[in-house]
Amino acid sequence: MLRKSVVTVFVRHNGSCSHAGSEFYRGCDCPKWIRYSLNGKQHREATGTRTWGIAEEKAHEKQNQLDAGQNEALAPTADRPTIEKAIETFMVRKLSEGISSATERKLRYHLVCFEKFLSARSRFFPSDITTTDAVEFKASWTNWKSSVTRQKAQQNIRGFVRFACRGDHRQEILDAFGKIKESKADSDRLEPKPFTEAELKKLLAQVPVTFTDSIKAARVTALIHCMVSTGMAIRDTVQLEIKSLKDGRLRIKRQKTGKAVTQKLDPGLHWELTAVTNGNPRYVFWNGTSLPESATGLWQTDLRKLMEDAGLWIKGNLSHRFRDTAVDFWLGAGCSMTEIAALLGDTVTVVERHYADLASKRMEDRLAKLPVRTW
Repeated sequence: MLRKSVVTVFVRHNGSCSHAGSEFYRGCDCPKWIRYSLNGKQHREATGTRTWGIAEEKAHEKQNQLDAGQNEALAPTADRPTIEKAIETFMVRKLSEGISSATERKLRYHLVCFEKFLSARSRFFPSDITTTDAVEFKASWTNWKSSVTRQKAQQNIRGFVRFACRGDHRQEILDAFGKIKESKADSDRLEPKPFTEAELKKLLAQVPVTFTDSIKAARVTALIHCMVSTGMAIRDTVQLEIKSLKDGRLRIKRQKTGKAVTQKLDPGLHWELTAVTNGNPRYVFWNGTSLPESATGLWQTDLRKLMEDAGLWIKGNLSHRFRDTAVDFWLGAGCSMTEIAALLGDTVTVVERHYADLASKRMEDRLAKLPVRTW
């Protein structure tokens, strides 16, 4: 049998208050709070007022809310999963879709932050969530400086709201989150920054200087050659399998998009990749025993060190610059966006959005070389 929750007003006295010994004293100007028990847990909630009468009104509203929730919970046909339970069910569904461990960590982190924020406001069921909660939770993301980070967090939270909430209430919450405009700093950071041929030559010349071990230097050089030639993302390159290089062609399925990629490899690159496997029976750049995320992180660390030594490192841009360099080369060779999307394993829409400025510059360069009529 459920024990009825009783809401009580009490005072949190300031240190200088002469009535600090009595938490039910009505006459001082200290903050008024309410408390109650729910499911065996004690909850405290600020009323936002220093007036006892107003605090009692808020306590009455909360009492009605709790009574309605408990009565509904007692009904035999009621099925009201808590926000915490709904999050776990949502995570089970996402995991069944095959999301990566990195995506799982980010998603769970965002949802736990949301649940803790709501719990502090005594919101225990999805139907308790208000538009004010959505607006103020979003406003609390002060430590997430990047607009891209905030956009991803909002995407994850909105996905949960679609799953857990119902009807008009769901749409109201979704609308309350609004949009997040990409900041100029993020726009500049995400802008393609391909290496010039001179920069690429300088970077490759730095490899044996930064990595004095000849085997290590050969593997780093091969990794750069591979990424610049194929435009593969770092996570796909690190986990590249030897069987994917059969017959001098690259055949992979993108880990991010799931799209198949097939490319013809330069014979020299094909030989180089098979030569640096260092005896590993399956992978070119990975030992296959460590976590793929850890292996990728170690390669990223090596690349950053190399770029710093060569004076070519740009904050916020690392291995993706090799992908940008590949696209810049293809655009210069006259490849279409459709062809480039197929080479990258991406959609045409994504490629056009990300590389529009680069394509425009290449078009200007080509148009500048066209003959002009003279008089």
